[in-house]
Amino acid sequence: MSGESLPIAPAAFAEAIKELPLPVLYAKVSEIRNSIAHLHRSNQELRTFITESCESDADKQELESYIVENEGVAVSMTERIDLLKAEVENRGQQWIELDEKEKEEQNGDPTSLPSPPVNGAAQRPAATAQQDSSNPASAENSGDAQAGQDEEGVYL
Repeated sequence: MSGESLPIAPAAFAEAIKELPLPVLYAKVSEIRNSIAHLHRSNQELRTFITESCESDADKQELESYIVENEGVAVSMTERIDLLKAEVENRGQQWIELDEKEKEEQNGDPTSLPSPPVNGAAQRPAATAQQDSSNPASAENSGDAQAGQDEEGVYL
């Protein structure tokens, strides 16, 4: 057995993910994105070391070859994310980009995101609340799923 393990070929990866449930596919995407982020961070640290501390040309070339290798691995990982996305869409599901919400939060753009529900319940517009408060019957039945209400929500 060799000391280096070879990555699974893209075709074999695409075949292997066909049997996985959707949550596992999304978990794999998160795992791969985390690995890509670590590769980028590692490359940045290597570049900083090369410019600030590396004195010999041989060491610089060796470290630069590691950066190139890491970039190639990141490209291959991005291709795997594309395969995971294609698998989700081939199942007739819509791809949900999990990173978009996090990126918007990191960019400090709170206006593009809806405010989170309070205590797990979305707040209703004031007009709806006023209608409910003026109609005692709707206030009595608002939590009763058996009363024929067509309100959205989860009834336990």
